[in-house]
Amino acid sequence: MKEKIYIKDFLNLLLTHKKPLLIIMGISVLSMVQLSFILPKTYRTDFELNIYSKYFKNALISEVIPGMNSIQEMTQTVESMVKEVMSDEFIDQIGNTYNIYPKNLPPFELSKRRQYLRDQFILFSTGGQSYRIGFMHSDPNVTYEVSKKVMDTVRSYFIDSRIETIEIAKRTILKKLESVNVTKHITDSDISSNALASKNPTVLRSEIAKINLDINALKLQFNIQHPRIVKLEQRKATLENWVNEPKNNESGVTPDQDSKTMKEYNDAPLMMAGNAEIQNTIAAKLYSKFNDINIALDIERKSLPSYIGIIESPQYPTSPLFPKKRLFASLGFMIGLIACFGYVFYKEVMSLDSIDATKDLALLLKGEYLGILPHIDETQLMSNKLIFIQENDEAKNLEDSSGRIQTI
Repeated sequence: MKEKIYIKDFLNLLLTHKKPLLIIMGISVLSMVQLSFILPKTYRTDFELNIYSKYFKNALISEVIPGMNSIQEMTQTVESMVKEVMSDEFIDQIGNTYNIYPKNLPPFELSKRRQYLRDQFILFSTGGQSYRIGFMHSDPNVTYEVSKKVMDTVRSYFIDSRIETIEIAKRTILKKLESVNVTKHITDSDISSNALASKNPTVLRSEIAKINLDINALKLQFNIQHPRIVKLEQRKATLENWVNEPKNNESGVTPDQDSKTMKEYNDAPLMMAGNAEIQNTIAAKLYSKFNDINIALDIERKSLPSYIGIIESPQYPTSPLFPKKRLFASLGFMIGLIACFGYVFYKEVMSLDSIDATKDLALLLKGEYLGILPHIDETQLMSNKLIFIQENDEAKNLEDSSGRIQTI
């Protein structure tokens, strides 16, 4: 016959051992919860930034600085720039500022600490131009402050990098524009016409002294590549050549050699002299681009902070990431269930002796358990004496109404 297990019997079994089971379960749960207070805690806080597509392109400077239209290219650029921010110098700065690093570390130990601190950062893209950065540490205050510093540093790097790129383009165009302007307005005939009619050395030296004063005054306001300074330098060179002309002739320097020297000096800014149409076209284009870059630079300086949106700011961690009290309480409950099962199994199966098995059999058959029968020989069996039956070390005198002994 197939044996059956009823829920009622299972509940009765639990009720039979309810006190030990409750004690085991309570000890298990409380022990694991207490362990969650003892273990070192780890806190984590995150922030998420979104770099809008307007950051990567500007119509005014698209001819000089091409924009990005591909989402994949934007995502890769954002990821690369974030990794540039998380350099070894920045990691060491965080470690020293917030006392994460011990002082006076040797190079090898410093490298290990730096790598360990870098592993505490979580960097990943959340799709598109959005990027999420998290930080884990045992101190909630340090975790919060480091996350705020990293967010501010990343935003500042994105803004400064964009402005620096535009300023480099502006300086390059300005340099080309000044070169074209010098080429356009300063020629050999202009220099000759600006020189004094008299070649008297005294007059020439006086004019050179005035030019030096003008050059020194202009250098206080402009760089040496400014058109006015270049023009004065050209004029000064011509006058000095006139002053030294008799000496050159006496020393055997021919006029052809002297003109060759002057040509080498003058050819650098005058490479395009002689074609006014090309000069005007190039100058007009450079002026147009320079004007567009100036406008774009003013716009970017005011608008760039709004191009980097903060989706989620760092929050102060109020509960540790590990260990979680609820998690450890659940773990304690599972361990308690296993321990309770082991206890019931031991009590009901492993520790049963013949007496307990007889009791269970009597209970199952709805009979009565009379205890351990004493040894009866033939003489005692034929007599009418009372027989003592021992149960749990207590003597019981049992006899039914007919004088017969009840046994199982």
